[in-house]
Formats: sequence, structure tokens, C-alpha cells
Amino acid sequence: MSRDSFFFMKKRSDAAIKTIGRGFPVWGQMIVRIPFLLLMVWDTVRFWIFDQKPLQTAPCRTLSIVIPTRNEEACIEPCIRSVVRNPYVCEIILVDAASEDRTRSLALQAGARVLIHDRPIESSGGRGGQIKAGIDAAIGDVVAVVHADTLLPGSEIDRLMEILNHCPDIIGGAVGCRFNSSSRRYRFIELANDFRAAFFKISFGDQVQFFRREPVVSKDLFPNIPIMEDVEFSIRLHRLGRRTYLFGNVKASPRRWDRIGYKNAGWVIINVIMFLIRRIRQQPDLSRIYREYYQSGDDR
Repeated sequence: MSRDSFFFMKKRSDAAIKTIGRGFPVWGQMIVRIPFLLLMVWDTVRFWIFDQKPLQTAPCRTLSIVIPTRNEEACIEPCIRSVVRNPYVCEIILVDAASEDRTRSLALQAGARVLIHDRPIESSGGRGGQIKAGIDAAIGDVVAVVHADTLLPGSEIDRLMEILNHCPDIIGGAVGCRFNSSSRRYRFIELANDFRAAFFKISFGDQVQFFRREPVVSKDLFPNIPIMEDVEFSIRLHRLGRRTYLFGNVKASPRRWDRIGYKNAGWVIINVIMFLIRRIRQQPDLSRIYREYYQSGDDR
């Protein structure tokens, strides 16, 4: 990474740190930002010690949006509208898993290209299979995976593309999300999400994962698994280059949290930890986890 790239990233980080802890009292914001400031100090020190080799010098001009769906007629149009007018976006690929509502027709009307991927989860089906099918069909220099119940503002698209163009050693990363709710409990969830993604570089799907397409496709890096594909991909992406986390303003729906409550957090934490432990020896069977996760709804 060149010094110009470093100072570009530092300027972006200085502005982004202000998004951490929003919704807390001022004293609370100051406290929760301390570990993130320390992380940025460490990144500065690491820059001066280690020389990162450029991953790619060709400019990133186009972005493909991949959206996995199943029965998302209530939110697919706002999702597509949030990205369709951005000049970087060259295509929106909706990969649908046998929706029984108007998801596909509404997506077509909104300007998306629709692919059908309704295989059984034991045979490359599920969310990971859908996303991989979309990535394989994409043509953009960069791919961003967007869940149907999230809104990706154009300003965030501009930011991620600028960072990839300024920092050729970065392979990809994720954009932080904020829930569409004024409830304070969601501020704690947002903070936990920021901490996990910033410190451990493990992002979830609603944090909009993005990456340079060609190296990911050529290495067949995206996991063809029904669930936990976001966690697995976060880990695999490290093989190709440096990852970044953008403290951002992606708008995510709290619908699953509203419906299930805080036991959703317990379920996620336990199953992610068990997945990380089991994958050390072999890829765990995720069919049971998939069915358990989606038994109360079709959230993608």
C-alpha cells in the first residue's frame, strides 16, 4: 500500500469512527470508541512495519450486485431502488430460490436480472449456493452481496469502490449496517457487529460483503454451502489479500430480531462458534442449521 493510499484510508477511518456508538449518550460514545481507536493505531503501526504488495493495479470501474431471495416481495423493490441508479452498478442479479410470491416479477420490473436457483440444500442449494451462482454469472470488476431486506446507499457504493481503487492490496471487505429502528437495544447489536467485523474480520451477510470478482472466481473461493457462507467466506478471503471493514450506513431490517427477540443473538453466537470449531477438521453438515434458522421465516 502506497503512502497516498494509507493517508486516504486514514482520512476515511477518521470520518467513519464517528458512526460508532450513535444512539448512545455522548459519554457512552467516547467509551465504546476507545477499542476501535486503538485498532486504528495498531493498523498505523503495522503499515510502517510491513510492506503490503499490490494485489491488483487495474481500476475497478463496475460493480455487480448479487441478491439472494426467497419470498421477498415486501422489500425487494426498495432494495433494488437503493442501488440501481449508482453509476458504478452495471447489473443487479437476483438469485431466487423458488419464491411463491411476486419476488421475481417485482425484481424484473425494478431493473434486476433474475436467475432461478432452487436446488435442494444437500445439492448446492441454500443461500451460499444462490450467492455463488450469482457471482459466477456476474461481469463487474467488483461484486457486492446485498440481502433483500437491506438498503445500500449510493454513497456507500462510492466509498467501497474508491477504497479498492486507492488501495490495490485490499481484496475486499464489508460495510457496516444500522438497523431501521430507534430502539436502543439495536445500538448494542450494531456495536457488537462492528466489533466482530473490525477486530476479527468476520462479517455477516447484512454487513454487505464486497470483493474483487476475478481473483475470487478464478480461485473458486466462495463457499457453496447452505448457510454460514458469510462467515466461511470472510475467513477464506484472507488468502487473497488484505480485508477492510467500512463503518457505514447500510440500512438493515430488524424483522428477525423483532420476531424472535434476543434468543436470536444466542442462537447465532452458539452456532457460529460451533461452526468455527468444527471447520478446523472438516466442513460441518449445515443442513440442520439451515432448516433450524429458517423454520420461522424465509429471511435471506
